[in-house]
Amino acid sequence: MQDEPLVDGDVNQLFMGCTEVEVSEIQQYLTEWTPGTYDNVVQSVLNHSERKGFDALKYLRKAHSFNRKGAKRVPKSGYRQDGSAVYRKGNEFLVVRPDPYGIEKIVTYGINEE
Repeated sequence: MQDEPLVDGDVNQLFMGCTEVEVSEIQQYLTEWTPGTYDNVVQSVLNHSERKGFDALKYLRKAHSFNRKGAKRVPKSGYRQDGSAVYRKGNEFLVVRPDPYGIEKIVTYGINEE
């Protein structure tokens, strides 16, 4: 996971009702994320999944399985002024931002209602 501190209440909320296998799966997915404007990755995932109407684990799975191959990237190379890029495929999108090592980390995932 990221180096930022995690708040126990947030972690408890994220893992609530999950099996040990699901907790392990969630922990793996969290390594693919950046906190963006949030204090930590867990807060970001909880907020985004709730606002977008997903169970947190389902939200993480969908973001993880987003197929960037064949997706339209905006901008095509480099990053926007805010340091992010968007991948769009069909009605789905994935916003990413590079970490200090240049690895693209997920900021958010969503589905545009048409």
